[in-house]
Amino acid sequence: MIDCKTCAHATVLYVRGKEDRHTTVYAPFGKVCCSGPRYRGRSFIVKDCRAACADYEKKERRAE
Repeated sequence: MIDCKTCAHATVLYVRGKEDRHTTVYAPFGKVCCSGPRYRGRSFIVKDCRAACADYEKKERRAE
């Protein structure tokens, strides 16, 4: 199982929820926008975990 949330080609998608009128909460909802090399410049929304992906590359952590 591959965790697409840590892939260099994926952007995690979030759903916005409101706890009250002054607070907004963002949570991942199980999908990522993948723009891997196999898609030739296009992006597709896929599940955030796959059984196998040949294009998987670990994201580099940014130093902040």
